[in-house]
Amino acid sequence: METNILKMISIADIASLANALSGLGAILAVLTGNTILSAQLLLLAVVFDSVDGILARKFNEGPMHALFGETIDSLADIVSFGVAPAIVIYMLTNNSLILIPVFLLVACGILRLTRYNTLLAGQTSPTEVFIGLPIPSSSMIVALLILTSLISFESMFILTIIISLLMISSIEYPKVRDMKVIVLTGILTILCIIPNINEALHSIPSYILLVLVLIYIFGLTIYNFIPANNYSISKLKVNNNVIDDISTITRNSSKSKKDLHKK
Repeated sequence: METNILKMISIADIASLANALSGLGAILAVLTGNTILSAQLLLLAVVFDSVDGILARKFNEGPMHALFGETIDSLADIVSFGVAPAIVIYMLTNNSLILIPVFLLVACGILRLTRYNTLLAGQTSPTEVFIGLPIPSSSMIVALLILTSLISFESMFILTIIISLLMISSIEYPKVRDMKVIVLTGILTILCIIPNINEALHSIPSYILLVLVLIYIFGLTIYNFIPANNYSISKLKVNNNVIDDISTITRNSSKSKKDLHKK
Protein backbone atom coordinates (compact mmCIF):
# COMPACT_ATOMS: atom_id res chain seq x y z
CA MET A 1 0.00 0.00 0.00
CA GLU A 2 1.26 3.47 -0.95
CA THR A 3 2.29 5.62 2.03
CA ASN A 4 4.04 8.52 0.28
CA ILE A 5 1.69 11.47 0.82
CA LEU A 6 2.94 13.26 -2.31
CA LYS A 7 1.96 10.27 -4.46
CA MET A 8 -1.41 9.88 -2.75
CA ILE A 9 -2.54 13.46 -3.26
CA SER A 10 -4.26 14.46 -6.50
CA ILE A 11 -5.27 17.72 -8.22
CA ALA A 12 -8.74 17.43 -6.69
CA ASP A 13 -7.19 17.12 -3.23
CA ILE A 14 -5.30 20.38 -3.77
CA ALA A 15 -8.67 22.05 -4.39
CA SER A 16 -9.97 20.48 -1.16
CA LEU A 17 -6.97 21.89 0.73
CA ALA A 18 -7.66 25.30 -0.82
CA ASN A 19 -11.23 24.93 0.42
CA ALA A 20 -10.04 24.30 4.00
CA LEU A 21 -7.50 27.14 3.87
CA SER A 22 -10.20 29.52 2.61
CA GLY A 23 -12.30 28.53 5.63
CA LEU A 24 -9.33 29.18 7.92
CA GLY A 25 -8.79 32.53 6.21
CA ALA A 26 -12.44 33.45 6.86
CA ILE A 27 -11.94 32.72 10.57
CA LEU A 28 -8.77 34.84 10.76
CA ALA A 29 -10.44 37.66 8.82
CA VAL A 30 -13.42 37.92 11.15
CA LEU A 31 -11.15 37.73 14.20
CA THR A 32 -9.26 40.77 12.89
CA GLY A 33 -12.47 42.67 12.14
CA ASN A 34 -12.46 42.27 8.35
CA THR A 35 -16.05 41.06 7.96
CA ILE A 36 -16.38 41.52 4.19
CA LEU A 37 -13.17 39.59 3.49
CA SER A 38 -14.44 36.85 5.79
CA ALA A 39 -17.64 36.56 3.72
CA GLN A 40 -15.68 36.51 0.45
CA LEU A 41 -13.42 33.73 1.73
CA LEU A 42 -16.45 31.66 2.78
CA LEU A 43 -17.76 31.93 -0.78
CA LEU A 44 -14.31 31.10 -2.16
CA ALA A 45 -14.38 27.92 -0.08
CA VAL A 46 -17.68 27.00 -1.76
CA VAL A 47 -16.07 27.53 -5.17
CA PHE A 48 -13.13 25.26 -4.34
CA ASP A 49 -15.54 22.64 -2.96
CA SER A 50 -17.41 22.64 -6.28
CA VAL A 51 -14.18 22.45 -8.27
CA ASP A 52 -12.73 19.49 -6.35
CA GLY A 53 -15.72 17.33 -7.29
CA ILE A 54 -15.32 18.17 -10.98
CA LEU A 55 -11.58 17.47 -10.88
CA ALA A 56 -12.11 14.19 -9.00
CA ARG A 57 -14.47 12.94 -11.72
CA LYS A 58 -12.20 14.12 -14.53
CA PHE A 59 -8.97 12.65 -13.10
CA ASN A 60 -10.24 9.42 -11.58
CA GLU A 61 -7.09 7.66 -10.32
CA GLY A 62 -8.42 4.51 -8.66
CA PRO A 63 -10.06 3.35 -5.41
CA MET A 64 -7.23 4.39 -3.06
CA HIS A 65 -7.13 7.94 -4.43
CA ALA A 66 -10.94 8.06 -4.29
CA LEU A 67 -10.98 7.12 -0.59
CA PHE A 68 -8.18 9.60 0.15
CA GLY A 69 -10.07 12.31 -1.73
CA GLU A 70 -13.40 11.63 0.00
CA THR A 71 -11.71 11.83 3.40
CA ILE A 72 -9.83 15.07 2.75
CA ASP A 73 -12.94 16.60 1.17
CA SER A 74 -15.06 15.87 4.26
CA LEU A 75 -12.41 17.22 6.63
CA ALA A 76 -12.12 20.39 4.54
CA ASP A 77 -15.91 20.78 4.54
CA ILE A 78 -16.03 20.59 8.34
CA VAL A 79 -13.52 23.44 8.55
CA SER A 80 -15.09 25.69 5.90
CA PHE A 81 -18.80 24.94 6.28
CA GLY A 82 -18.99 23.92 9.93
CA VAL A 83 -16.36 25.58 12.11
CA ALA A 84 -15.74 28.71 9.99
CA PRO A 85 -19.37 29.91 9.68
CA ALA A 86 -19.95 29.05 13.34
CA ILE A 87 -17.10 31.32 14.45
CA VAL A 88 -18.15 34.07 12.03
CA ILE A 89 -21.71 33.97 13.39
CA TYR A 90 -20.46 34.05 16.97
CA MET A 91 -18.16 37.00 16.33
CA LEU A 92 -20.82 39.07 14.56
CA THR A 93 -23.70 38.59 17.00
CA ASN A 94 -23.32 40.13 20.44
CA ASN A 95 -25.51 37.64 22.29
CA SER A 96 -24.51 34.53 24.26
CA LEU A 97 -27.69 32.72 23.12
CA ILE A 98 -26.12 32.41 19.67
CA LEU A 99 -23.98 29.59 21.12
CA ILE A 100 -27.01 27.29 20.84
CA PRO A 101 -27.29 27.36 17.02
CA VAL A 102 -23.50 27.64 16.66
CA PHE A 103 -22.90 24.36 18.53
CA LEU A 104 -25.82 22.78 16.68
CA LEU A 105 -24.37 23.80 13.30
CA VAL A 106 -21.02 22.12 13.93
CA ALA A 107 -22.60 18.97 15.41
CA CYS A 108 -25.12 18.57 12.57
CA GLY A 109 -22.43 19.30 9.99
CA ILE A 110 -20.29 16.45 11.34
CA LEU A 111 -23.28 14.10 11.44
CA ARG A 112 -24.34 15.02 7.93
CA LEU A 113 -20.90 14.39 6.42
CA THR A 114 -20.51 11.14 8.37
CA ARG A 115 -23.82 9.88 7.00
CA TYR A 116 -22.82 10.98 3.49
CA ASN A 117 -19.55 9.04 3.66
CA THR A 118 -21.31 5.99 5.10
CA LEU A 119 -23.89 5.97 2.29
CA LEU A 120 -21.17 6.64 -0.29
CA ALA A 121 -19.28 3.52 0.81
CA GLY A 122 -22.22 1.31 -0.17
CA GLN A 123 -23.10 3.21 -3.33
CA THR A 124 -22.57 1.46 -6.66
CA SER A 125 -23.68 4.23 -9.02
CA PRO A 126 -23.92 8.05 -8.96
CA THR A 127 -27.08 9.54 -7.42
CA GLU A 128 -29.01 12.61 -8.52
CA VAL A 129 -29.98 13.77 -5.03
CA PHE A 130 -28.44 14.75 -1.70
CA ILE A 131 -29.94 13.23 1.44
CA GLY A 132 -30.23 16.23 3.73
CA LEU A 133 -29.28 19.81 2.90
CA PRO A 134 -25.72 20.08 1.48
CA ILE A 135 -23.39 21.55 4.11
CA PRO A 136 -21.95 24.40 1.92
CA SER A 137 -25.33 26.12 2.23
CA SER A 138 -24.38 27.23 5.76
CA SER A 139 -21.39 29.28 4.57
CA MET A 140 -23.30 30.65 1.59
CA ILE A 141 -26.14 31.95 3.78
CA VAL A 142 -23.76 33.54 6.31
CA ALA A 143 -21.59 35.12 3.61
CA LEU A 144 -24.53 36.50 1.63
CA LEU A 145 -26.26 37.93 4.69
CA ILE A 146 -23.02 39.79 5.44
CA LEU A 147 -22.63 41.06 1.87
CA THR A 148 -26.26 42.24 1.75
CA SER A 149 -25.99 43.83 5.23
CA LEU A 150 -28.98 41.75 6.36
CA ILE A 151 -27.13 39.85 9.08
CA SER A 152 -28.58 40.15 12.59
CA PHE A 153 -28.86 38.07 15.75
CA GLU A 154 -32.46 37.11 14.94
CA SER A 155 -31.80 36.08 11.34
CA MET A 156 -28.70 34.10 12.27
CA PHE A 157 -30.33 32.38 15.25
CA ILE A 158 -33.36 31.19 13.27
CA LEU A 159 -31.65 30.36 9.97
CA THR A 160 -28.73 28.52 11.59
CA ILE A 161 -31.08 26.23 13.55
CA ILE A 162 -33.22 25.53 10.47
CA ILE A 163 -30.21 24.83 8.23
CA SER A 164 -28.61 22.59 10.86
CA LEU A 165 -31.75 20.46 11.23
CA LEU A 166 -32.25 20.25 7.46
CA MET A 167 -28.70 18.92 7.12
CA ILE A 168 -29.50 15.84 9.19
CA SER A 169 -32.99 15.39 7.75
CA SER A 170 -33.87 12.72 5.16
CA ILE A 171 -35.23 15.29 2.71
CA GLU A 172 -33.93 14.83 -0.82
CA TYR A 173 -32.33 17.85 -2.49
CA PRO A 174 -31.59 17.39 -6.22
CA LYS A 175 -28.14 18.07 -7.58
CA VAL A 176 -28.17 21.07 -9.90
CA ARG A 177 -27.36 19.90 -13.45
CA ASP A 178 -28.82 22.77 -15.48
CA MET A 179 -25.86 24.57 -17.07
CA LYS A 180 -27.70 27.90 -17.21
CA VAL A 181 -28.27 27.83 -13.45
CA ILE A 182 -24.69 26.70 -12.80
CA VAL A 183 -23.21 29.46 -14.99
CA LEU A 184 -25.47 32.13 -13.47
CA THR A 185 -24.64 31.02 -9.93
CA GLY A 186 -20.93 30.90 -10.77
CA ILE A 187 -20.90 34.41 -12.25
CA LEU A 188 -22.80 35.87 -9.29
CA THR A 189 -20.47 34.13 -6.83
CA ILE A 190 -17.37 35.46 -8.58
CA LEU A 191 -18.84 38.99 -8.60
CA CYS A 192 -19.37 38.67 -4.85
CA ILE A 193 -15.81 37.41 -4.26
CA ILE A 194 -13.87 39.99 -6.29
CA PRO A 195 -13.08 42.96 -4.01
CA ASN A 196 -15.28 46.06 -4.42
CA ILE A 197 -17.29 44.65 -7.36
CA ASN A 198 -20.36 43.72 -5.30
CA GLU A 199 -20.33 47.13 -3.59
CA ALA A 200 -19.93 48.93 -6.92
CA LEU A 201 -23.02 47.10 -8.20
CA HIS A 202 -24.98 48.13 -5.07
CA SER A 203 -24.87 44.55 -3.69
CA ILE A 204 -27.21 43.35 -6.48
CA PRO A 205 -25.19 40.14 -7.18
CA SER A 206 -25.29 39.14 -3.50
CA TYR A 207 -29.05 39.85 -3.27
CA ILE A 208 -29.81 37.73 -6.35
CA LEU A 209 -27.57 34.90 -5.15
CA LEU A 210 -29.17 35.01 -1.69
CA VAL A 211 -32.63 34.68 -3.24
CA LEU A 212 -31.50 31.71 -5.37
CA VAL A 213 -30.00 29.94 -2.34
CA LEU A 214 -33.11 30.55 -0.22
CA ILE A 215 -35.34 29.22 -3.02
CA TYR A 216 -33.21 26.07 -3.23
CA ILE A 217 -33.29 25.52 0.53
CA PHE A 218 -36.86 26.41 1.42
CA GLY A 219 -38.58 25.83 -1.93
CA LEU A 220 -37.45 22.21 -2.11
CA THR A 221 -38.08 21.67 1.60
CA ILE A 222 -41.69 22.88 1.28
CA TYR A 223 -42.17 20.84 -1.91
CA ASN A 224 -41.35 17.66 0.00
CA PHE A 225 -44.26 18.35 2.36
CA ILE A 226 -46.91 19.25 -0.24
CA PRO A 227 -50.06 17.17 0.49
CA ALA A 228 -50.44 16.39 -3.22
CA ASN A 229 -47.27 14.31 -3.08
CA ASN A 230 -48.55 12.38 -0.08
CA TYR A 231 -51.91 11.97 -1.82
CA SER A 232 -50.23 10.48 -4.87
CA ILE A 233 -48.32 8.03 -2.71
CA SER A 234 -51.47 7.11 -0.77
CA LYS A 235 -53.39 6.71 -4.01
CA LEU A 236 -50.68 4.41 -5.33
CA LYS A 237 -50.89 2.31 -2.18
CA VAL A 238 -54.71 2.13 -2.47
CA ASN A 239 -54.46 1.08 -6.10
CA ASN A 240 -51.96 -1.61 -5.18
CA ASN A 241 -54.30 -2.89 -2.46
CA VAL A 242 -57.21 -2.95 -4.91
CA ILE A 243 -55.10 -4.89 -7.39
CA ASP A 244 -54.14 -7.36 -4.65
CA ASP A 245 -57.81 -7.78 -3.68
CA ILE A 246 -58.83 -8.37 -7.30
CA SER A 247 -56.04 -10.93 -7.68
CA THR A 248 -57.19 -12.72 -4.52
CA ILE A 249 -60.84 -12.79 -5.68
CA THR A 250 -59.76 -14.10 -9.10
CA ARG A 251 -57.69 -16.88 -7.54
CA ASN A 252 -60.54 -17.88 -5.21
CA SER A 253 -63.00 -17.85 -8.10
CA SER A 254 -60.74 -20.07 -10.18
CA LYS A 255 -60.31 -22.46 -7.26
CA SER A 256 -64.10 -22.66 -6.74
CA LYS A 257 -64.65 -23.49 -10.42
CA LYS A 258 -62.04 -26.27 -10.24
CA ASP A 259 -63.65 -27.71 -7.11
CA LEU A 260 -67.10 -27.62 -8.76
CA HIS A 261 -65.73 -29.37 -11.85
CA LYS A 262 -64.26 -32.15 -9.69
CA LYS A 263 -67.61 -32.67 -7.98
